[in-house]
Amino acid sequence: MNILTQSSTVQKIKADIGNLDVEPIVEKVVVTMYNDFPFLEEKFGEKGKERTIEDNFYHFLYLNTAYKLNDTQTFVDYAMWLNSVLVSRGLKTDMIIYNFEKIQENLTGMLDKEIEEGFLSYLDEGIQALKEYKQESESELG
Repeated sequence: MNILTQSSTVQKIKADIGNLDVEPIVEKVVVTMYNDFPFLEEKFGEKGKERTIEDNFYHFLYLNTAYKLNDTQTFVDYAMWLNSVLVSRGLKTDMIIYNFEKIQENLTGMLDKEIEEGFLSYLDEGIQALKEYKQESESELG
């Protein structure tokens, strides 16, 4: 893979995910994000790109965990936790929503149909929870 560093973190996550080959999806998503938002490179540099790659593998780890448990809430809880961490580091909730939407767009036809449908559903729920959180946060401020 040309853009993905094979950090020990990525290697560990890939081992935890098992036989799901999500690397091509992660590559497309990260390339698209950095093309659509050049400020990411300027603001966070190469380390930030490595973290984005790792984060996207983590997204799949949690999607896969939710799938194995047949539990949407597992992914929703992860999405909300992730939001609190990334917002504290200067990213906006919209960027996480965008990231999840890009995963949805690039996921189609890449995995077993049943897994794909589960992942798409969990992503929908995570996106919805993030949008609701964002709306509540904005109404508290306004």
